[in-house]
Amino acid sequence: MTDAPAGARAREALAGLTGLGGFFSLAAPPPPGSDALPWADVLAAPALEARFHAVRRALAEGDGLPVDELDPKVAVSAVQVGLASRLWSVALGSAVLHGWVPDLGSASLLASPVHRGTVPLGVADPLRGYAVDDLPEAASVIRDVVVDDSLAALVSACASVGRTPARVLTSNATSALVGGARVLAAARPEHADRAWELARLLLADPVVARGGGAVDPASLPEGVGGAMQRPDEAFLRSGCCVFYRLPGHGLCPDCVLAPGRPEQVTPGH
Repeated sequence: MTDAPAGARAREALAGLTGLGGFFSLAAPPPPGSDALPWADVLAAPALEARFHAVRRALAEGDGLPVDELDPKVAVSAVQVGLASRLWSVALGSAVLHGWVPDLGSASLLASPVHRGTVPLGVADPLRGYAVDDLPEAASVIRDVVVDDSLAALVSACASVGRTPARVLTSNATSALVGGARVLAAARPEHADRAWELARLLLADPVVARGGGAVDPASLPEGVGGAMQRPDEAFLRSGCCVFYRLPGHGLCPDCVLAPGRPEQVTPGH
């Protein structure tokens, strides 16, 4: 899985991810005394239920609502899309910029089990991962370790524990992939072509494609469709994140409901 050159790539990738900040952050390894736990424990029912409740309370307080007036599925969606965004961002950033994919499989992955914990995402061994020499190879590795493993476990756990339809969560995950490519391309414009090429390769995967895909913007009402790289493509998801149930939050531009309700789209969401 690793050799000396790959180890050098791993170190460069981790340093590069640190420079990107935000959802690209990866603790490798987490600092001593952190609250990081294995991915399976993070997704276990007791931890997820507590996390959903904490996020529901935070969202309700932010909007001045009693907790019981905020749809619990909004909190489930928020938790899941946040973790999915981190998985995609780390995988895309390290692969595109450094030819390296950290081992983000569920057996290697760590994270804080609580909302706003000290380790949003981490791995125990910073040198464990995959050197990838081209984008098709990167896409293949990411399918194996993220799409079919850690991300699948995240979707399954949130659907079961959070009693939220898998369609919502699958479309969240695919939308998060497009969002990760968009942020990476903006942060490193010299690598924008590679970021979007890798995103397109992943969108072609049947599992990822269940959550949405690129459509012709000319087929959509004005203001509908998530921005992609080219003027002839826009992203439309197959489900709804249900954030529109928050006060003052309309439909996202890429929402499955947006083509039929363009007047309800909130630009920039």
